[in-house]
Amino acid sequence: MDVLMNRVLLALDDISSAFLVLFIILLIGLRLLVQGKTPLQRVVRRGGSLILVGLIGYVSLRLLSTALGMHAVLLMDVFVRGMIIIFFAYLAWEGTNLAVDFITARWPRYEEVDERRILTIGNVARWAGRTLIVFTAVVMLLDVFDVNIAPLLTGAGVVGLAFGLGAQKLVQDFIAGIFILLEDQFHVGDGVEIAGISGVVEEMTLRVTKVRDFNGILHIIPNSEISTVSNKTRDWARAIAEVGVAYDSDLGRVIEVLTEVGESLYRENPDGIFLEAPMPLGPEALADSSINFRLVARVKGGQQWTAQRIMRRRIKEAFDAAGIEIPFPQMDVHLDTKVSSAEEK
Repeated sequence: MDVLMNRVLLALDDISSAFLVLFIILLIGLRLLVQGKTPLQRVVRRGGSLILVGLIGYVSLRLLSTALGMHAVLLMDVFVRGMIIIFFAYLAWEGTNLAVDFITARWPRYEEVDERRILTIGNVARWAGRTLIVFTAVVMLLDVFDVNIAPLLTGAGVVGLAFGLGAQKLVQDFIAGIFILLEDQFHVGDGVEIAGISGVVEEMTLRVTKVRDFNGILHIIPNSEISTVSNKTRDWARAIAEVGVAYDSDLGRVIEVLTEVGESLYRENPDGIFLEAPMPLGPEALADSSINFRLVARVKGGQQWTAQRIMRRRIKEAFDAAGIEIPFPQMDVHLDTKVSSAEEK
């Protein structure tokens, strides 16, 4: 009877091993077939890879069980539990990404500013979720290997307290980052001036803000050093084009031409940049060689530089057509003829 039971168990063991091998082959085929780049296809591909690695390791340990005896059983138990933790941690990782993408995709948007704000919040939420998942998975894996985590957590608390006292700057960075996000001071893609640096915000975390300036240099600024934020692209901006005319120009005619330029720009309104018709101001200054006027307009946030270039070009064209001179610095040299005659004698 015992011999018969042993044969039955061996047969079942062989059948289960055969099914495992078949399942591995099917997973390899699935892994090769799913090559798309959608989030679901990525999860299926990577999740299948994890299961495949786990099954190959499990089968390998079973094949070594005869030689290793009880050690193989312990190794199989640890290996299976560890792979289960890693697999579910991966699912939580991808689930966090999908949840953040799902929520941000369906968040109501009313302006371009809302789009950048949602992008910033999504990046911070994704980073926080991944950090929590990794920490939880590491703690669970330590428990699988029979590492007593209670002293580790206690020690981590003491170390964390000491670290917090010694790294107050880092804590300040995180707190400042939280308030920057809650107060909606700036978003990814905004043109800002912070900590004396002007540029476009490329990335923001709870600890640092990355700003790339006009020359292409990436500046990494700790959030605690951001005391003043000058946001150049929020809601609307002011575009100012200054021009000088000759002292013998008809000032009334100058204002008339500038008004016509502003009205024509607002009528045409390329790309909807101008929120109101540009208005002339002046004379603003009596300079050395010119009388200066300004053409001022309220434009979309971040479009003030484009608007200024358009206004300068139109002013030059209009002044040329109206015969209004745009002077350049000149110097009058007066010669004392009496002194020259005396020197000749």
